[in-house]
Amino acid sequence: MRRIRSFMVSRHRAAHIERMEEDAVNFAKIYALDLQRLLVCVDSHDLFRDVLPQKLIRIAKVWNLDVTPVEKFSPLLLHGKVAAEYIKRRFGINDKEILDAVAYHTSGIPTESPIVMAMFILDSTESGRDFEGIEELREISAKSLKEGFEAIVKNKLIYAVTNNLLVLPETVETWNYIRGVKS
Repeated sequence: MRRIRSFMVSRHRAAHIERMEEDAVNFAKIYALDLQRLLVCVDSHDLFRDVLPQKLIRIAKVWNLDVTPVEKFSPLLLHGKVAAEYIKRRFGINDKEILDAVAYHTSGIPTESPIVMAMFILDSTESGRDFEGIEELREISAKSLKEGFEAIVKNKLIYAVTNNLLVLPETVETWNYIRGVKS
């Protein structure tokens, strides 16, 4: 996967993934996570992040992926779903937690899975990220996986609304799940 990554992502994106790999080692120790499974998520989550939006739509159609109205409006949001389908097809990965972690690393997904929560947190808090409140999110995430997950979902919602951005339906669904709405 790392070999494939070397020609699929920009240097900037590769550096982001490398920082996440380092952070994943620490997370695996803190939360007794399967490091290999977590690294599969980290190494594959942004494989399609640098692909042109129109191409992401075409790939999603060819692979019969569900494309939401929000993803049609902003196709770049498909990169996680496309990456998950790619590793499923290319490497035969059928581990639902890994596939969910990759597919929903941007939006979040209602889950109790430590791997899914860790991937979501790592993508948002990797050591190269720098925004107001990042240190607090890192501290919370280092103490509690669930509280870190919740804090980052909340941060994403506040950021989107404050900046007049799209609010992803999966993020809203995740927030409601955390608040107690179970389907």
